Amino acid sequence: MQQLFIINPAAGKTDASVVLVPQIQAAASRAGVDVQIEVTRSRGHARQLAEAAAASGEEVHIYAAGGDGTMNEVLQGAANHPNIAVGCIPCGSGNDYVRNFGAPADFLDMDTQLAAEAFPVDLLATPQGYGIDIYAAGIDAQVANGIPKWRRIPLCGGTTAYTLSILEAVCSSFRHHLHIQADDRELDGVYMMLAICNARMYGGGYCAAPNASLDDGLLDVVLLKPVPRLKLPGLLGGYKKGEHLTPDGTVTEKFRPYLTYFRTSAIDIRVLDPKPMITTLDGECSPQKTLHAETARRSARILLPPKLAYNAPVLQVMGE
Repeated sequence: MQQLFIINPAAGKTDASVVLVPQIQAAASRAGVDVQIEVTRSRGHARQLAEAAAASGEEVHIYAAGGDGTMNEVLQGAANHPNIAVGCIPCGSGNDYVRNFGAPADFLDMDTQLAAEAFPVDLLATPQGYGIDIYAAGIDAQVANGIPKWRRIPLCGGTTAYTLSILEAVCSSFRHHLHIQADDRELDGVYMMLAICNARMYGGGYCAAPNASLDDGLLDVVLLKPVPRLKLPGLLGGYKKGEHLTPDGTVTEKFRPYLTYFRTSAIDIRVLDPKPMITTLDGECSPQKTLHAETARRSARILLPPKLAYNAPVLQVMGE
């Protein structure tokens, strides 16, 4: 089995390869294994490296060292290739993917990374490619789209950039008229936010789908109607903590006037307004007039350090 580390030097605020390369080499020496280390040179290079590994037919563990965008690139190349398993070493600013399993710091021990175990998981399949976390639109996507602007400001990285982008999006009173079809459900209404969730966490630590599983064959859909501006900050605080849903999937009383939640295997959304809406698939933003997402059952394998894998709620179905 091959061990391939793909490092994105542009992720985060510093070049992670400076620290990671010697750490990886030392851990490999202790484990008595050979590793290959590649530092990406441009956008899309991580996907190319993953595609080449997948085409080899050999079993390869690929570790995406970067932000959520780097992880997303590697997954595009690894999806539907059972010889590939993908791990993540979080070096970006948001690091939302790893928050589904633990704190980003839990993934920075190279010894435990080399001991990681592989688990089959579902992916989100969309016309924009695959995702593993959340496909969002509305205020969520406006936040993701605005974060790069705030991160360029000194001392304004990580969750601070998310908070400022949220405040900016709230003040814009964002909303769209949507037509939604999902399995046997059909909705037509005005919404300021929607999240189609394969996993639980996004947006710098927001728990959009506290009951989501990566292996249940279903997408957790959260829709938020327009909320009075004075109430929105309080609701967003509860939404971040996952307080909008009970463990059995019931919308809590505080959110009931504004929030709709259901599960589905596939969903189609059409924007009825003249302008497209900004969407974000695992942090990658684009304007869309129509959205489609469906579950791609067990189309990827992910690598997790052993202690995290068996304690993660997002893997509960797999444990059962």
